[in-house]
Parts: sequence; structure tokens; C-alpha cells
Amino acid sequence: MPKQDPALTETITSTFLLEGLRQPENTTVWSQFDQRYRPMLMRYAIKLGLNDADAHDAAQHALIEFSKAYQDGKYDREKGRLRIWLFGIARNQILNLRKKKRGREVNVADKTAETNFFAAVEDEDQMQQMWDEEWRQSVLRQCLEAVRREFDGKTVEAFELFAWQGQSAQDVAEKLDMTPNAVFLVKHRVMKRIRELLPSMEDIW
Repeated sequence: MPKQDPALTETITSTFLLEGLRQPENTTVWSQFDQRYRPMLMRYAIKLGLNDADAHDAAQHALIEFSKAYQDGKYDREKGRLRIWLFGIARNQILNLRKKKRGREVNVADKTAETNFFAAVEDEDQMQQMWDEEWRQSVLRQCLEAVRREFDGKTVEAFELFAWQGQSAQDVAEKLDMTPNAVFLVKHRVMKRIRELLPSMEDIW
């Protein structure tokens, strides 16, 4: 898969991508779509109990299913946003893989084990909440990518260590030769910029 410019991918709207996806030969748009949504699909699958390999398969199957459905004209943006449609596809693919995996691990005749498996599957509301949270985190990650290009490296590192990784202001200050107060100011500046970027980034996604 050709490497895409992350700045370009972040600023392309989902509407533009969807228009481009109407052309199956447009490999550039398909690659950009894949780059944007595959990591989120994989993280979601892992949160629902799949290992890395199965999460990769689930994401791959979800993207293929999306492609087929979209090319068949089954997606109507007037009836729901892309986020909702992708959720339905991802949920089905993940649950199918979980069921197959569970089927390999337990005796088919063991009805109790099978019942327990389905009882353990998150209900749809919970799965939807987890999906919405993953979507928001993905948008925030894109905001952070934009921030990395706007601020100097030391500022970004201080923000990530303090606000993202949860290290103390004192530890970050010592590591980067700053004062704790400067670390707090960095967090304020970067968070302010992220809040400014968030509405437009949500529209793009």
C-alpha cells in the first residue's frame, strides 16, 4: 500500500472520500480510506476481545464488506452517518470472528459453554458506546497529529508525556529541562489548540 501524506489524509472530508470511492479504480482514495479507518477498526476489535491477528482479520473483512456494500449502492448518507454504518459492519464481523474462534475452543456439544459465550458478548448499547468512544479517540489522535506539525518538538513531547501519558509535571520538567509551570502552560496551549481543531476534525470524519 503506498504511503500517504498524513496531513492530506487528515484534511480530506469523509464526503470527498465517499465520492471518490464510487470509482473502484481510484486506488489512491481507497488507500486513504483504509489508512484512516483500519487502525480504528483494529483497536475496536481488540477492545471486544480479539487478539491482534484476529483484529487484523476483522478490520480487513469489515473494509471488504464496506467496499462491496458501497459499490452496490447500499449506503445512503441521508439515513445515517458513515460512523453508524461502519459500526454495524464492524460489529457483525467481530462477533462472527468471536463466534468462530469460540467454536474452535469448545466442544460443539457443550451447550452450556456456548450459552455462556453469547451471554458474555456485550449488548448492542454497550458496543455502540465503545465504538463512539473509539471514534472520538481516533478524531483526537488526528487533532494531535495536526498539533505535532504546528508546535515545536519539545512542546509536543512535554504535552504527550504530561497530558497523554500521565507523567507528573515534575518528572516531565526534569526530563526536558523545563520548569513544572512551563509544563502546565504547554498543556494549556496545546489543549486550547486541540479544542479549536476538534469541531472541524469531527466534520471531516
